[in-house]
Amino acid sequence: MSWDFRKVGTRICVCYNVTNDQALDSWREQKTPSVEALSKRFNCGQNCGMCIPYFRTLLREFQRGEWPCNSESDSKNEWFGVKNG
Repeated sequence: MSWDFRKVGTRICVCYNVTNDQALDSWREQKTPSVEALSKRFNCGQNCGMCIPYFRTLLREFQRGEWPCNSESDSKNEWFGVKNG
């Protein structure tokens, strides 16, 4: 079993319990979505910072219209832009 950070509802920031759907809602509300604004709103990334690369990846995919996917079968087999398999 692997952790799919793209699956909507997945907790990305364990320090502040922030999920990717909270990020998605926040980015949809923002005129210019950013990870920095997300961090100010939810404090994510302000403790260990391990969540920041995940949020940056999701934001890029959100801005390109690639995330969230319509179904799990649409989910990419990638890890930060590098194809697996």
